Amino acid sequence: MALKYCGGCNPGFDRVAYVEKIKSAAGPDIEWVTMDEEGFDAVLLVTGCDTACPRRSVDFSEYKQALLSRDDKASPEELVKILLESEATNED
Repeated sequence: MALKYCGGCNPGFDRVAYVEKIKSAAGPDIEWVTMDEEGFDAVLLVTGCDTACPRRSVDFSEYKQALLSRDDKASPEELVKILLESEATNED
């Protein structure tokens, strides 16, 4: 799973702390990489506001799964569950 952050120009929450909680909730079930690496087919885009600027510069349609998180309202466990369920569905 590739992880992409926005530039953080107007964040409404601590994106880095939220991602650390997501990674902790995922444990070994998800291998995290950057978008500069190869071999991933899913992306978690974490933005600080509703503008979600990276959506304009990255073509997320080429990935099997792209999940956008604009806030920290979803619990990290809930988000991991969604990521794992979507990944399992995409493997079928």
